[in-house]
Amino acid sequence: MDMPVSKWKLWADVIIGWLLIATVVVFIKVAIPRLQKRALSNDPRVPAGVQWTALGNIWGGDVSALTSSADGRLYAGMASGAIYRSLDGMSWKLLSRTKSGQGVMALTATSGPMTVIVRAVEREGLQVSDDDGQTWRQSGRGFGDDTVTALGQAGDGALLYMATANHGVYVSRDLGRRWRTANTGLPTLSISCLLATTAGGDRLFAGTYDQGVFVADTATLTWKACGRDGLPQAASVTALAWDASRPDTIAAVISHTNVYISTGGGATWTSAAELPQGSGDVSAMSVIVRPSWQLVVGTSSGSVYVAADPLKGWQVASPAMRGFGIRTLCRWTDRTLIAGTSGGVFEADAALWKWTDVSTGIQETEITCVVPDIRILSRLYVGTTGGMYVSHDGGTTWGRTATELDSQDIAVIRAGTPMLAGTVREGLWMSTDGARWSRVAAKEISDDVLALVPYGSESGVVLAGTSLGVWRVDLVKGTATDSSLGLKPKGSAPQQVAYVEVTALATDPTDGQHLLAIVSGDGLWESANGGLLWKGVQITDRPMLGSSADLSWLSSVFIESSSKMYVGSMARGIWSGAPGSVWTPINKGLSRIGVYYGSVQALAKDGTGRLFAGTSRGGVFVLLPGETRWLRMSRGLSSLGGQTLTVGTDPGVLYCAMDSMVYQCRIP
Repeated sequence: MDMPVSKWKLWADVIIGWLLIATVVVFIKVAIPRLQKRALSNDPRVPAGVQWTALGNIWGGDVSALTSSADGRLYAGMASGAIYRSLDGMSWKLLSRTKSGQGVMALTATSGPMTVIVRAVEREGLQVSDDDGQTWRQSGRGFGDDTVTALGQAGDGALLYMATANHGVYVSRDLGRRWRTANTGLPTLSISCLLATTAGGDRLFAGTYDQGVFVADTATLTWKACGRDGLPQAASVTALAWDASRPDTIAAVISHTNVYISTGGGATWTSAAELPQGSGDVSAMSVIVRPSWQLVVGTSSGSVYVAADPLKGWQVASPAMRGFGIRTLCRWTDRTLIAGTSGGVFEADAALWKWTDVSTGIQETEITCVVPDIRILSRLYVGTTGGMYVSHDGGTTWGRTATELDSQDIAVIRAGTPMLAGTVREGLWMSTDGARWSRVAAKEISDDVLALVPYGSESGVVLAGTSLGVWRVDLVKGTATDSSLGLKPKGSAPQQVAYVEVTALATDPTDGQHLLAIVSGDGLWESANGGLLWKGVQITDRPMLGSSADLSWLSSVFIESSSKMYVGSMARGIWSGAPGSVWTPINKGLSRIGVYYGSVQALAKDGTGRLFAGTSRGGVFVLLPGETRWLRMSRGLSSLGGQTLTVGTDPGVLYCAMDSMVYQCRIP
């Protein structure tokens, strides 16, 4: 008699369990996206008319792959995982992004009514799309754990080729649905580059990491070694170039450094003339045939060189994009060359070699800081992961500035005279006119500069928060003095490198000697004597699992007065207090159902006492004077994640940066 009851109870439990699972899935798939969309709005108590407005676009990004299809369409793969297409070589349309954000390492595309795009994604292998990049399917097996070093095609996709770093060459005859190995005759499976030819019988050249150059007929795909006469022993070939106008001339780059030429189809090789000293590694190579045959090489330092006879010498090809590392070169027409760089796409006509920025539509440069000019209200500066931009019309149009910083990841900008820019890995830079920049104290400040504040009332002196602690910088003398006593581990020798990453600095507006610093992973620190001595500030969170957890991971700080300060943290919200007193969390309103704010990236306060917070996942919030609950203020934003928040020179104007877009908000 008990068995039926137990069976029905079991079935009831199973049904209830599945209903709970279905409810959770529906909440995640349906409810949370709707709640996040609703979060791009303002709470009712926010002043009427407050709305963010997107300013002009900032174009650019790190281009990792370029290809041209047979019908003249250009495709650009980005280190951020995006793929763009251009029909005119001037403007670009976003087609897709990798879900993981992994970069596109190689790219090829067919033409015709059915366009097939094949991409190699970092750590994810090969993927194919036959609907203009809207959907992607994994292609082949076993490619995810190998590095795809090159993609190529012949016969407009009739044959697709792929080179890998550890498993040799693969070929597909059905637009990437199935792949088979093509390694017969290869003594090594470490393939660095591929080159397909079409004149005088289809040939396929392969450059290897340790055995030189090999050639195969595309009908048999049986490899044989090209003549090694003239090549270094165990040559590591990093690039190949060829054109049908000279079918027996092949160019190869060895170890990213030396160019070799073969005029006998690869039988013998001759070293080309050396590139100028300081050119950097040869990162890309191509051939232009109009107005005459020329070999073109691009370097990691942003230089481009051309040679009609590479054995005799090289000519500088107007390196207007100096500073941007050349990632790839792609011939678009017989006389037009496209360069994919760390800062966008550039185009040049081979008759003049004058480069033009043609990155319109590519928005992959992440904005790291927004700084209004304190002297000219209509001028704005932004720092990005690919250099500095300036707007002279309040953000309507933007242009690159500070060419010396073109390839730098700008962490912080300080407007004024002189202007300062802190970079990631390349120290501190200074300019007296905003145009010409020079590095300051390069020996002492050799790594990241993440924060800058004036040093009390002393003119020409600033404090820099770096990956090596806090430094006092005399801009007049160009010297820097370590000002990290107390921050660095006790007992460390003066000559010992101690990595103490200071991500933020703030000065007390009522006392220029009173400073706060955020040390990555080590919380908040205070100095009462202008940075001569630092001591830790204890901010204790509620007990967790029987212990008192310290807020070590802080992300922003703002000083209102000596007795009123704010810190923003990762995952634990915003706290208010002062060193030596009790710190209180003020987090009401930050988290909403289905929308978690993440970390508090930036804090700012305007002249009326309103406190603003920019968060990584919840948008922008405002705390009105006398209130204890944050109000959502995200109407007009395209997403809920922000990198920076700045009050303009006009205290009624607020700027916010999200990815590659700057927003402005006027608050009554």
